[in-house]
Amino acid sequence: MNIEVRLYAGLRAESVRSSGDALSVPLAEGATLSDLLSHLGIQPDLVHLAIVNGRIHHDRAVRLADGDRVALFPPVGGG
Repeated sequence: MNIEVRLYAGLRAESVRSSGDALSVPLAEGATLSDLLSHLGIQPDLVHLAIVNGRIHHDRAVRLADGDRVALFPPVGGG
């Protein structure tokens, strides 16, 4: 199955596969959000917000499906 992934802010630099705006990531059927992070080479603690098909998911065990769109955001600070 293929997942469309967008990485925001510093996560682009963390991924071993990031080369532009959206990535098409092939994963095995039944893969989870955690599997996706592992495939991309991103440490789970670097992801503060994961959005799958427009819905926020805090559970890294959520199963992904072919064609899902995932957006990943790091913690944001400032002031």
